[in-house]
Amino acid sequence: VDPRGRQYSTSFKTVKMKILGGREELRVPMQTCTRVQDVREALAQTLMIDPEGIEFLEKKSSTTRKQRFNEEIASVVTVKGISRFTPERHEWPHPTGIIGCGYQGIKTAIMYAKSGNHNFIVFDRNDRVGGYCWITAANEFSKLQTEIGSFHVWWGQDLITDTVHYPSGWGTWANKAEVLQHFHWAAERYGVLPHVQLNTDVAEISVVGGKNDRHRYYNLTLTLAEGGRALPLGDERADLNARRVSVSVLYSYPGSMTRNRIIEYPGEDIFGGFVAYGMNDDCPYQELPRTNLAILGNGAFAVENARTAVEHGANKIYLLTRRKNLASPRVPCWFVHQAPMPTPGKLVLDMFKPMYELSDFGDPWDFWSVHASQDRSKVTIIQNSRFGIGDVTFLMVLYGKLEYVEDTLKRLSPYTMHLTGGRRLDNVQGMLKSLGLLGDFAVDRLHKMSKMVGVFCDGDWRRPLMIDGIGMNAANFSTFTVAAGMGATVFVRNMKFLFDFPKEFYRMEDLGLLKLLPTNKADSTLDKPAYIFDVKYTQASQLTLESMSTRFAELSATDPEYQYRMFHTVHPIDKYLQECTADWDKYQKLFREQGCDREYVPYPYTREMIEAFCKEYGKLTGREIEVDGPPNDLPELEVQQATRIGDLPDWARDENRLENMQRNLAVDKTWWSATSGNNKEDLFLRADNGVDSPQRLAMML
Repeated sequence: VDPRGRQYSTSFKTVKMKILGGREELRVPMQTCTRVQDVREALAQTLMIDPEGIEFLEKKSSTTRKQRFNEEIASVVTVKGISRFTPERHEWPHPTGIIGCGYQGIKTAIMYAKSGNHNFIVFDRNDRVGGYCWITAANEFSKLQTEIGSFHVWWGQDLITDTVHYPSGWGTWANKAEVLQHFHWAAERYGVLPHVQLNTDVAEISVVGGKNDRHRYYNLTLTLAEGGRALPLGDERADLNARRVSVSVLYSYPGSMTRNRIIEYPGEDIFGGFVAYGMNDDCPYQELPRTNLAILGNGAFAVENARTAVEHGANKIYLLTRRKNLASPRVPCWFVHQAPMPTPGKLVLDMFKPMYELSDFGDPWDFWSVHASQDRSKVTIIQNSRFGIGDVTFLMVLYGKLEYVEDTLKRLSPYTMHLTGGRRLDNVQGMLKSLGLLGDFAVDRLHKMSKMVGVFCDGDWRRPLMIDGIGMNAANFSTFTVAAGMGATVFVRNMKFLFDFPKEFYRMEDLGLLKLLPTNKADSTLDKPAYIFDVKYTQASQLTLESMSTRFAELSATDPEYQYRMFHTVHPIDKYLQECTADWDKYQKLFREQGCDREYVPYPYTREMIEAFCKEYGKLTGREIEVDGPPNDLPELEVQQATRIGDLPDWARDENRLENMQRNLAVDKTWWSATSGNNKEDLFLRADNGVDSPQRLAMML
């Protein structure tokens, strides 16, 4: 008897369930006392359907009768009201629309195509796949700062095919041309290209039906785009080429912030040197040799521009910033991206130390963005931009090619920069502004919204929108590339799941999901549209959504192991260190050719050092890892498919949890019913001592 007075049998029987009018059968061991109502609710939860439509028919002699809900489930029943024992994907009346064919747009498209759903259309203003960030914003000499293993657009075990596997064969730090090639290659391999409408601008979105009408859809007005931009107002070609398309679901990927923050400084007209912005190839590269250059800003783009400048022969670079941000060497980046569990911030900072000490960059623990406990056992890193990643940043500082100047620009005079703190930078021949980017209010106007609710435009769950959230706010790091790799994969996978099985969303909506999600409103005083949000908002939205359904965790169950296996296959540590050292030596040779007089400096990271990082990671996380990664003879990862009644949940494969459960049941037979809550899906499988074959138990309330 449980605490509520209900009696439970300790014996089990096998229930044979057959679908009315179908051939599919299922045998599930259940407690003898299990009621029809319990089985009905378990079926409904697993299949994500309304339990009201499910009936159980029992045949006795020559008659068939409907079982009452309070009856004990019969040993042989026919189930009426379902067509299969796995969830059925919802078929929307109109295609799925995807605005943007950059990283996330391609990711979304290949995930749909891989699942066998080709009823989607991708719209992009450019004449090729790749998106604004890599086609337009990235400079000619831009490179990945992270590794291709953490970035590749087909990241995830569920996207592996016979012809697409781990991203071996691509450059570790691919350049712009290689990144765009990898986008096209993936779109081609997954059969996405026929579904992409290039040179197309989504000029208007009209919602047909009420905002909360489950039968609503969206009419899109499409016009011609040219050079990655919509045609200007008044261009008659826009009207001549206008057409309309209806979609049931609409993903939006506006490319985060796409406008340079324009700041004009006193004296620019008499400065004499060139003044340009650090993106869109605005920099006059031909003027860089033997110049002294100032870069305003300290984000990833600023760090990249410093590398590009020194490669083009710049003599001296001043990186002028109000506050010096943390930057990451390559090895800590590699470590975070290979780790199967998030790397604690404490270890990240400790991994920075060898490079910081070598280049006299400062103690990473003392940076303004580090918020640590007194004993430094816990730390959170909060800053307005992501880590600029690369070893060359520190090498430039070491060789005197790069100087961080913590100050702000007051005014300019001929070839001179006058700083607010009183210092002068003389003989400066050029200035690059990397002062940050702004969002585009046109995105808000397109969606006719003044706020985001979670990742949903104006709270409409069938219009999700994702950007690369601003800044950094983390105590543990699973990636340095939030909007690519794992981050993008989880977002698209979760959204697609909800659109495939919308009744799961409706269930969460009934539980108050939209009231629990954070909101982000437009702020014209800060020139910030509603769709621009920071990384903390992204994290809160994701955590809130995932807390309301265990299915999201099931979908991502293979991600940690995939990351660990894939990364060590594509970037094994010995090869990676060789590549890092080769680049390190290449830049030292370049600097000496440019006139720097300094003895050779060995690369500061070694295999032995990284082995120590692995041991420390094991102590901090409880998950032991090896510097060479997992063994090569592991069985292939199995991707979570649609749940079938009787399937084993992930927790039931954990021997520690099962043994703990067994101990509790040995003391109190009612323990399970008292602690399992209202989850009717909890099924588990184990081989108990003395049992020749696995025994499946269906423990239901």
